[in-house]
Amino acid sequence: MSSKASVRKNALTRRIEDEGFQSVIPCERCVRLKRVCVRADCSDRCSDCVRAGGGVKCTMPTPTFSDAEWRRLVKSQNQIEEEEEAILAKLLRLRKQKRLLQKRAGDFIARDFKEVAELEELERREVEERERLERERVESEQREREAESARAAVEVPQSASRIDGPVFAATSEDPTLTQLLSGMNPASPSFWDGLDFSALDDPAAGGTVEPAGGSPSGSR
Repeated sequence: MSSKASVRKNALTRRIEDEGFQSVIPCERCVRLKRVCVRADCSDRCSDCVRAGGGVKCTMPTPTFSDAEWRRLVKSQNQIEEEEEAILAKLLRLRKQKRLLQKRAGDFIARDFKEVAELEELERREVEERERLERERVESEQREREAESARAAVEVPQSASRIDGPVFAATSEDPTLTQLLSGMNPASPSFWDGLDFSALDDPAAGGTVEPAGGSPSGSR
């Protein structure tokens, strides 16, 4: 059966371990036994020495540095921890900003890709429209040339038939006379002016002029 002293001792030990802190400089007993030395501000003994009993002394080793040096050391350690936390927080912010920038860059690339595709489609349509207009122009010119050729083919026989009065067929043994007669237009009044038919009817002239459709109208 546990005594009241043992119960109080165990309760004190648990309280020191729950509310105390790990001593940076352990006591000589904890150093010898290689145990964690937990102390409390309200107690001059560590929890392990309290558990061992009142006869065990919790002797702290003589420090080789002053209290001022120890405080500066602890302060430096605390500053380093604060800087680490600040750096980690900044690193997290930077990573978040990096993800946002990457997403925005992806949006820019997608938008540029869409604009490039639209421009290429517009250029393709412009090229197709120019080619279509060029084909229509060539086809129109081709149709105009064919129509012009057809009109010319029709106008040549019509112009040849536009001769008022009978047409005479001139023949002669003299090539010069034949060429002269072929270059004249019997439909012109000046062709018949001063023409001596009696001389033409003379066999001695070397040729005859025969009317193709009867006597020339208005002959003198």
